[in-house]
Amino acid sequence: MIKRFLMTMAMALCVLSASNAEIQVKDLDGTNVEITFTYKDAKASEMGAIGSFNSWTVPGTAMTKNVDGVWEVKIKALATDEIQYKFYSGGTWIVDTMSPDKKDDGYGGTNGLIIVADILSGVTPAVPNAAPAATAADGDASEPVAKVYPSKLNFGMYTIIGSKTTFSTQGVVDKTDKGLETDSTGLFGKSFWKIGGTLLPNVTAWFEMKAFEGYKPVWAQDARGVVSPKLNDGAAGLGVGLATNPVNYINGGNSVINSLKTGLDTPYIVWETGYGYAKPQKRTAVLWETLGERDANNGYMRFDLGPKLKKAGDYTIEATIAPNMIFGTYSMFSWLGVSAGPVKADFQYDFKSAEGAKLEKIFNKIYHQDYILGIKTKIASVDVSAQGMLNQFSEADFEARKNTAGEVKASWTLPKDVFGVTAGYRYTGDGSELLYGTNADALGDKGKQRVLMNFFGKPVESVKIGVDTSVTLTSNYISENAYELYAKPYTELNLAETLGKKSSLNVYIKTKYNLRDNTEYAGSESRFLFNEAGAKLSITDPVKGKLNTLDVYYGLNNSDDNKMFNTLIAVFGLPKDATVELGLGIRTVHDSASGKIKDNNNLMGFSLGSSWKIPSSRLKTPLLYGAFVYNMDPYDDGSNSLKFVDYVTDGGVNKNDGKAQLRLLLKWDF
Repeated sequence: MIKRFLMTMAMALCVLSASNAEIQVKDLDGTNVEITFTYKDAKASEMGAIGSFNSWTVPGTAMTKNVDGVWEVKIKALATDEIQYKFYSGGTWIVDTMSPDKKDDGYGGTNGLIIVADILSGVTPAVPNAAPAATAADGDASEPVAKVYPSKLNFGMYTIIGSKTTFSTQGVVDKTDKGLETDSTGLFGKSFWKIGGTLLPNVTAWFEMKAFEGYKPVWAQDARGVVSPKLNDGAAGLGVGLATNPVNYINGGNSVINSLKTGLDTPYIVWETGYGYAKPQKRTAVLWETLGERDANNGYMRFDLGPKLKKAGDYTIEATIAPNMIFGTYSMFSWLGVSAGPVKADFQYDFKSAEGAKLEKIFNKIYHQDYILGIKTKIASVDVSAQGMLNQFSEADFEARKNTAGEVKASWTLPKDVFGVTAGYRYTGDGSELLYGTNADALGDKGKQRVLMNFFGKPVESVKIGVDTSVTLTSNYISENAYELYAKPYTELNLAETLGKKSSLNVYIKTKYNLRDNTEYAGSESRFLFNEAGAKLSITDPVKGKLNTLDVYYGLNNSDDNKMFNTLIAVFGLPKDATVELGLGIRTVHDSASGKIKDNNNLMGFSLGSSWKIPSSRLKTPLLYGAFVYNMDPYDDGSNSLKFVDYVTDGGVNKNDGKAQLRLLLKWDF
């Protein structure tokens, strides 16, 4: 049966409709250019162009829609610039499938790439496969494009190098002993190299290599106070390592290509393979992310339909088959989807074999199988979507109640978003689990059911209010059910008329209420829990010529059993591509917490960060940034980017508690 299915999927690989996007580059004076981004989507209520030219700041540079439903925005750039970009609308990142060039985005997908000099010279046409420009004799003057598209590979790099110094803000044994003691200081670096481009017309290839990644302490001491290395030894080792073999020194050994992705992009079949830290492109089938962000590990081979095969009359076809060793054994993910207008039907089949050595034994024992079905349509003015899954495991008998999951949603929205409502139901069996997908977001907790009802309205153009509500049944056994109510009221205010400049204020709170008798939340010692609140104030050009943007975030995290964390973070966007971030955190302990937790608590935390994009095209405009974080860390894995969940800092109330860090780093990302 499985072999027959594989043959059927292979035959089905026999597409993406033409891109709705277009890029135009206009030479202004030999040094400066004007780039026009256009994207056609008459149904979208907002659209932005986002990329390296605006530091990938969501929601991007706002585009304007004309009467034909075409969104457009113009930006200024230099003739020497290389620009990566996507489009962004309503929380969705949109890839320009017909961009002049492409570059791997590091998350399994691609960014559009504009190498301005190549487009101006005709080496790269602004629209791939465009016909040669008409001559004056033809009576139709147009922008010149290349008559021949020569082989061309583009080099990209994501490199961070600099220093990190880590401190303890309380004693290792006696945590009531507060202070600031250095743990280590040293050199940190990581570098990923990307090469990709066109080998032949319509045929592309790319790969990513990890050149180095590591931390080399110049001085460090452990919890017992033992120093190793000592400063003289560490400094000498640093000097010798950087002078003689810097890549090997930082990496702690010889560099190896342990993160490779390569592929061929043809009009008929798109082939891709990768291993190590390379990531296959994510996928959302209908409601669920059925292929999440994950490393390739031992490798994968993926075949997708190319553009010329995706379109069959009024139908658009998605077909993919991907044998792989992501889990260390023979496995596969595959799907077939057909859509026409608002209607889409989708089937995905995934399996994981118990065999990882002998290919002929791949079907002897299939450890895990997923059968995932999805459909969406429009009934009158209501959008209806449904997703369901059946699991099979070789180690257990199939039980419908245990090995199934499903979700259905219906949404209705009035024109101009005056009012909208979404209703939904989700069931997750005790043993339901997506093999490749994002289980927490798609399925929620195992053994639970959820009913949701979300409302929003715009009583006036500048005000949007809404509430997301749900009831979670904490058991799939009716006799044992306890009910947890959830509500998230929110408001979004456009303050442009009030402040006289582009500005907004968004506010929300999250609450829970448990209906089961004798049940209390530890954070409130009652059935009711006020578990989160957040607000964001954004002002564009608050001080003309001196302050380009101001964003202020407030977050309250009360989801921990013992502590509550309040944060206030301000981001100042300065002229000349500079930013400053200031953060303050207050961590308090609940009355119900133990005396030890109260004594060990660090009440105050703060952060100070700054970044500046060095204006040098020859150096590929690196970003210089630094930060000092104390008993909190609002940044994403030590980078220059703040990371929030809604407006609450990511990582929970205890992130960097009892620790501090000073970092000064230089980053290239092109």
